[in-house]
Parts: sequence; C-alpha cells; structure tokens
Amino acid sequence: MDTPELWLLSVSAFTAVMTLLALLAVAIRLLTLAFPAPAVVVPSAAGPPAGGGATDAAVLVAIQAAAQRVHPGARVSQVEEVR
Repeated sequence: MDTPELWLLSVSAFTAVMTLLALLAVAIRLLTLAFPAPAVVVPSAAGPPAGGGATDAAVLVAIQAAAQRVHPGARVSQVEEVR
C-alpha cells in the first residue's frame, strides 16, 4: 500500500467517524427536545427546611461516614451551611 493511498484511507475513515458522531449528536438533541426531563425541585435551592433549619438526617450520616473514612475515630460535632 502506497503512502498516498494510506493517507486517503485515513482521511476518509476520520471523515466517516466525524459524520457518524455528528448524526448521533443531532439524534440525541432531537430526542431531548421531544422528550424533556421533568423539572426537579432541589430542597436546598428552595430555601431552608421547614424543621427550623435542621439538616437532613441522611446528609448528616453521609458527612459522618465521610469523616470516618478519611480520619478513623473522628467525630463530627457541628455542621453548618456556608453560602
């Protein structure tokens, strides 16, 4: 196989891949326009919780577990949100 033929084969393969990726991008864009994801209200974005500003128990457990993993024997004494 000569060098010009190899170069032409490489360019045509690259063009084919880019064309396929562009077609897939257009298909995904059309699908996301046709079937949009439902809007989800994030509790922390809606304001403080109704329980007097108390943090969610699952969040506290996750913070405690992360602290235990990084520093075994550590204890979380206070959690506050910084904006």
